[in-house]
Amino acid sequence: MNKLKFNKELYSKTALIKAAYNFTDKAYVHLDSDDKYYYVTLDMKESGKEEISEHEFENEMLAQSVRHEIYNQTKNIRELLLARAMATSVVMGQDALEEIPENDTFCEDEILKDWFADND
Repeated sequence: MNKLKFNKELYSKTALIKAAYNFTDKAYVHLDSDDKYYYVTLDMKESGKEEISEHEFENEMLAQSVRHEIYNQTKNIRELLLARAMATSVVMGQDALEEIPENDTFCEDEILKDWFADND
C-alpha cells in the first residue's frame, strides 16, 4: 500500500482526481486532504502485482496538471469555435421563413445543402 502526499499550492483538485482515475484499473484509490496537502492511498487490486511507484503517480499528476492548464488557457477559443460552427449551421433566416406558405413541406435537397456553397 502506497501513501502519497501532494501540496495543494502546486496541484489542482481536478488534476489529482484525473491522475487518480488513471490508476483505478490497477489499484483501489483513496483520496483525502487537509489545509495544505492532498493524500492519496493506493492499494493494489491483485496481490503480487507490481506496486504503483510514487514517481509514476507524480508524473501522472504533472501530466494532468498540464492538461488542465491548457484546458483553461484554450477555453475561450474553443467556445468561439463552437459558437462560429453553430452560427454557420443556420439554414434559413427569419425573412426566408416568412415567405414559406404554412402547408408547404421541405424536401431533402432544400434542407441538406452546403451552407458555404450558397453563402461564400
